[in-house]
Amino acid sequence: MNIAIFLQLAIVGAWTATFLRHTRRLLRLAHANPAWTSQGQTVRPLANRIWWWLGREEFWRTVQVDTLRCMEITLMAFLLVYGL
Repeated sequence: MNIAIFLQLAIVGAWTATFLRHTRRLLRLAHANPAWTSQGQTVRPLANRIWWWLGREEFWRTVQVDTLRCMEITLMAFLLVYGL
């Protein structure tokens, strides 16, 4: 039972790390900084820049590679648990 919980936590950790890394990368590409929003400015220009980067192939190329890597880790853990 402890091994199953450990593997579940490892899988969740891998997916969480991937999500956080690419979210941080997206905000960095869009030049978002916390000081900008605290000055009372509107969020629309930032949202437009984020939306623009979400449409770019340069952003999605690395996301696809990391997503496939996480799927591979998930599949390997599944096969390890079921002993296949």
